[in-house]
Amino acid sequence: MSDPARLELARDLHDGIAQDLVALGYELDLLLGATESTVESRREIRGLRFKVDGLISKVRHEMYALRDPKVVTFQDALSQLIHEICGDLQVTASISHFSIPNSYQTELKAIATELLRNAKFHSRASHIEVLLRGVENRTYLEVSDNGVGGAQVNTSGLGRLGLVGVKERVEQLHGQLEIISTENGTRIKVVL
Repeated sequence: MSDPARLELARDLHDGIAQDLVALGYELDLLLGATESTVESRREIRGLRFKVDGLISKVRHEMYALRDPKVVTFQDALSQLIHEICGDLQVTASISHFSIPNSYQTELKAIATELLRNAKFHSRASHIEVLLRGVENRTYLEVSDNGVGGAQVNTSGLGRLGLVGVKERVEQLHGQLEIISTENGTRIKVVL
């Protein structure tokens, strides 16, 4: 397909189906906000909303790929980051393709980098798990390992400051950070 044809198709997707899906998502949000909805209908509407979000992400991904086939999604960049940092370790990655706001991507990459480096260099882990998915219009990142544990946010100002930086980045984006660390390993959850 020629470059002009690719660009035209990307514009048509953006101006057509992408806008229609976004409008449909807003209408589903309005239905969810209706106070007369039953619990069951709200559950079904929420499920439809997730499906619409998934379709929006797929259409956006295709639009970007049509505009520049070399464009790398955040998810692709995360996969590459996992390979670069964790190289020789056993890694299980479950990375969903969904739309992540551009304003989050730089910070989220820095957070993922710190969490992966901690798991590799400080935990003495042999296995790392990475989970990235969209949950209720939010971004959920989880990094866990089977290392020695002991991860905590050091607020004393002495020693390692990596998790302090992660905490600050998460707070800056009005997100949530949860650290669960035992002698059997560490699980860190970030929701933005």
